Amino acid sequence: MASWAFSVSITTRSRTQLATEPRAENYIQNRRDDPLRPGALGLGQDIASLMINCFTLVSQVTPLATAAIADSYLGHYKTLRTCFCMYAVGLTILLITSLPPLLRQGSGLPGLIVALIIISLGVGGVKSTLPPFLAEQCHASKTRIRISKTGERVIVDREATVEYAFNVYYWCVNIGGQAIVASTLLEKNIGFWVAFLICTCAIFLGLTLLYLGRKHYVNLPPDGSVLPSAWKVIYIAVRNGFRLDAARPEKVAEDTGKTVKWRGSFIEEMKKALVAARIGVPFVVYWLCQNQLTSNTISQAANMETSGVPNDLMPDLNAITVLLCLPLATHGLYPLLRKLRISFPPVTRIALGFLLEAIAMGFAAGVQGYIYASGPCYDHPRACPASPDGSLPNRVSVAMQIPIYVFEGLGEIFSNPAMYEYAFTEAPHSMKAVLQAFFALTAAAGSALGLALTPTYKDPYLLAMYASLAGAIFVGGVGVYALLQPRRRRADSE
Repeated sequence: MASWAFSVSITTRSRTQLATEPRAENYIQNRRDDPLRPGALGLGQDIASLMINCFTLVSQVTPLATAAIADSYLGHYKTLRTCFCMYAVGLTILLITSLPPLLRQGSGLPGLIVALIIISLGVGGVKSTLPPFLAEQCHASKTRIRISKTGERVIVDREATVEYAFNVYYWCVNIGGQAIVASTLLEKNIGFWVAFLICTCAIFLGLTLLYLGRKHYVNLPPDGSVLPSAWKVIYIAVRNGFRLDAARPEKVAEDTGKTVKWRGSFIEEMKKALVAARIGVPFVVYWLCQNQLTSNTISQAANMETSGVPNDLMPDLNAITVLLCLPLATHGLYPLLRKLRISFPPVTRIALGFLLEAIAMGFAAGVQGYIYASGPCYDHPRACPASPDGSLPNRVSVAMQIPIYVFEGLGEIFSNPAMYEYAFTEAPHSMKAVLQAFFALTAAAGSALGLALTPTYKDPYLLAMYASLAGAIFVGGVGVYALLQPRRRRADSE
């Protein structure tokens, strides 16, 4: 019962996030009287993308603090519950200030800013505590054999269990994403406030279920965070030519006469964690590509002929792809490869996911080029005399976007669960929080890079932007495989 309650909590959290972020693009970009697309604030595409990137940046930096709080003071469950509460408060503010009377009085923008700040803090906390809390539920530490209810002998392997758990976690995330359909139709036909109302109800449902299952979860007490010591070690290493050995207790005592809290073994674990963290560097570009799903590709669809389909409904194709294909990979491809004794480790899955992401961005560039080559407004869609008040998009069908979201979804199937699995299998036990924090930093860096690229988030620069992302993530995928796969083979042979 507790596992189902936790699964529904994950689903409602993702339902809320995936249904809110695409709404925000139209809410910020378009005017209330836009003749073609739903809107509220009318601030334009570049400002909309800027605000969404700021939201994403804050939500990715927050895990550094919440991870330390969870490890040192509250534990994962209490931290998770607190962050769910913050999430609910932020959504309530967004709901109230999106009501038509308050929008007309000018409350929309300040309400949105306050709501996004609170929501981003809640989202960041949930992101940092959900994966380790989920891993704690896989409490079997050794491979063993048990007898199933049918009398079959089953091998229980922790590594396979963790892999399966994170695949289910990501599947639940995308089940929640199906709420995009209802939210989009309500936003278009009634108003944004109804879409935000459903999101608010969903997060309160998830919070309630999380609370009801509290007595049945594996809830380990906080055992102290290594993050403060890790930051101090890195600081000392940077000051001494990036040498971690300079932070050994005896070396620090010799150089400064001070005593530190960590031992020499902590330095060795830091070395292993930093080696494992190398795989996170290309994720900076990966997250930047992923961020396009809730910002620029939605705006791209707004400049195309949608035949009545809301432009912000298109990202649902990504979630549908994951929902259909992730079970096939989990229950078909991965067991088959294990049966054939073909290794398909996280490094390989991440590299494959990056290459699929590169194909998606390549398609986005191709679609953008086709938009610019089509009338009536060519490289300035909905911004020429032939499109009065932006009422006519360029003559390109939005169906051309379908491959973008399909390849995005396929890339996520391999790279996202593998990233979480890698973080919890490659790092020493005491360094898992450090590695999780580092991955959060890569996501924050991706959002920061997105902020730097804001001047390109408008016509006629979008084609070059998409093409550059495709090239960068392709290089990242090749680099991950070329640099880290040989090390994985050596580790397996040992």
